Amino acid sequence: MTVDLGEGAHAVLAQSCRGTVVAVYRRAAYLRLDGHIVALVDASLAPGPLHVRCEVLPPLRAGQPVSGDGTRLAGGHWALRVDGPVWRGALPDPDKLDPDKLDPGALDPGAPVGELGADVEPEIADLVRAGRLEELAARVGGRGPGLTPSGDDLLAGVLVVARLFGGPAAGPRLDALAAGVATTEIARAFLAWAARGQCIAPVHDWLAAVAAVAPGPPRELAAARRSLVAVGASSGAQLAAGLALAVSQLPRTASQMARAGPAPLLRQSAGRSPG
Repeated sequence: MTVDLGEGAHAVLAQSCRGTVVAVYRRAAYLRLDGHIVALVDASLAPGPLHVRCEVLPPLRAGQPVSGDGTRLAGGHWALRVDGPVWRGALPDPDKLDPDKLDPGALDPGAPVGELGADVEPEIADLVRAGRLEELAARVGGRGPGLTPSGDDLLAGVLVVARLFGGPAAGPRLDALAAGVATTEIARAFLAWAARGQCIAPVHDWLAAVAAVAPGPPRELAAARRSLVAVGASSGAQLAAGLALAVSQLPRTASQMARAGPAPLLRQSAGRSPG
């Protein structure tokens, strides 16, 4: 039985689709359906834009053909209803994320950014502060360990905040940036949704907790950060670092970022598509 579907997964599964199982793990499996990545995950994992959360994962194997009819997804001897509730991560009012009104402790990155390499770390804050996100993506995209490489996790945190601050006007630039990242197919699919302001639920919980903060970090913010950092081996910690860095340093409007963004890199990335 399906617990819920992310907005991206629902967009694919609400119509007829065909594809294959790309990879299978203990608590998650990744499917490519009509060129789009969808993740079947068990209910212990958080909601996310590409997640279909199931009470029990069906028996899956890499390379297995799968197909959907808009209501059910089937492969081999199993079938799963995929018409459950649709999840979308809420975003706070960006004006509530004013770093001048927040205790510095609320925005402590505290993540092992060094996984990306000592040559990258000193540049990250400078690139975010200047709004040079294409250069940031070129430096960190695809770097580090993990199914979604550590650099992509940090970049995803930055992209969610960039879309929140920039609004719809920032969409074309951020979409092109995410599509141009040199990384894995699965990681690029998650980056595409981060560029639209959507990520796993603990990211949205952290943003909501920061937006609700009075002077001084309350218990709720500390709890939200612990839940985020606990995701994966290092994915949550890198997401937290990207979020904190972007909230504290990123230019706050699309026009500010457009003035800072290097046009040649943007044109190069625009010709590539996710997945």
